[in-house]
Amino acid sequence: MKRLSELIAGLKGVRVGCGSTDLLITQLTADSRTVQPGALFVAWKGRQTDGHRFIPEAIERGAVAILAESAVEVPSSVTLLLSPHARESYAYLSAAWFDYPARQLRIVGITGTNGKSSTAYYLYQLLRGLGYRTGLIGTVFCLAETETLPATLTTPDSYELHRLLRYFVERGITHVAMEVSSIALDQRRSAGIDFAGAVFTNLSHDHLDYHGTFTAYRDAKKRLFDGLSPSSFALTNADDKHGLFMLQNTAAQRYCYTVEGREDFGLRLRALGLWGIEYDLILRYGEVRPKSTDVPLVMEDIGPLSAPLLGRFQAYNLLAAIASAFLLEAKGDRIALREQWMELGRLSTLLQTLPGRLEPIALPEGRMGLVDYAHTPDAVEQVLRTLRPLVPEGGKLFVVLGAGGDRDSSKRAPMASAAARLADVAIFTSDNPRSEDPLAILRDMQSGVPPTLTSKVLTIPDRAEAIRAAVQLSPPHSLIAVLGKGHETYQEIQGVRYPFSDRQVLQSLAYAE
Repeated sequence: MKRLSELIAGLKGVRVGCGSTDLLITQLTADSRTVQPGALFVAWKGRQTDGHRFIPEAIERGAVAILAESAVEVPSSVTLLLSPHARESYAYLSAAWFDYPARQLRIVGITGTNGKSSTAYYLYQLLRGLGYRTGLIGTVFCLAETETLPATLTTPDSYELHRLLRYFVERGITHVAMEVSSIALDQRRSAGIDFAGAVFTNLSHDHLDYHGTFTAYRDAKKRLFDGLSPSSFALTNADDKHGLFMLQNTAAQRYCYTVEGREDFGLRLRALGLWGIEYDLILRYGEVRPKSTDVPLVMEDIGPLSAPLLGRFQAYNLLAAIASAFLLEAKGDRIALREQWMELGRLSTLLQTLPGRLEPIALPEGRMGLVDYAHTPDAVEQVLRTLRPLVPEGGKLFVVLGAGGDRDSSKRAPMASAAARLADVAIFTSDNPRSEDPLAILRDMQSGVPPTLTSKVLTIPDRAEAIRAAVQLSPPHSLIAVLGKGHETYQEIQGVRYPFSDRQVLQSLAYAE
């Protein structure tokens, strides 16, 4: 339990509409269905539902305090608090409810269209390799050291997020790698967290069903950097055209990474293959150093190194993770910094890929299936461009691709166009149609295929049948990319989640006669 006056102490923009703040609060919630006697219920106007409608239900269930964005009538026994941004206030209340666990953790937030999950997972592994007790908050799963916890959203609801951070603290965790989505930033879910650093991976077409415009989507990502303190670091991909924009106006110490040119952190690719990547790591002393030290400008180049990661885009994710770990660690003179850089180079060769991110599955007659979460036009293009030069002699590149229902429909045609252009054969199928008609989604995809490429495209609505067809139709030594669902273990159709795994379907074909 918490006293209401303590919960709202220092909470900007919150004022008392009526009632006393000298109350013991037994529960904090924004879901009226879960309200218990003694609760503080928070209501805001959302995009689809106005939470103020549920205030009477919350009071009937026993709420003794309400925080709302609009003045409403409440019984004299109920305290009314008013905030212009109740969703943000809810995040700060959640932090206070769990005694500000983020203050006891060094948290790196990672945002961007593609690569968030892999970068966070690599950073988690590197920090553990350095000896830190580390947590991970991501799309695929959450991890408390080696304990796997379920992930419901890329970035959890504010209350669940701070509860998870408290769980981390209780288990002795000190460092956290955290994915931060544009929707979470727009909804202020991560408010109340002072990030030790933030990372930008890249920006391309996604989530316009929510944000409306690409500019609004981009600006939501930037909010992570705008909120950083002078003691934190801001690390951006200098090879992405939006990378430097993320650093504008941030108070944090600014750094860039590149696979193309000369920046604070560099990765030089030596070779790409189905076995992984071979690379050199480059650190430019002088720009990269604690501000309190005086380190001369020197370039430290280590390599060759290798890691079992497929594709050029994974080189970016790898470098972002290495640079983040270095910036969390960086201390001491040039010799100490060099030793830290060398240690991270050694650890980078031991990294494991994230489940469902270009995950290879051996198939009969030299074929290989590759399961990946790519579900944006840019990601589909990157995966297929990565695989094209890796197709063995005599083989072909097949792709199985769908598009999610009740999501940004404007990306369906560009995704299909990329698949038809870059694969030898593209099979369009269902992803998670949700409440939409799967055939209508497929028609949207087909509209993106130029007439000259329609002969390369098959449409098979049943996803399992589409995967089987790709394996059966492909010649020996082919690569079969199954894109869109990655690590997911379900298919959502008309509100029901049915068990389904691309990996399991491919694995069943690996042992087929």
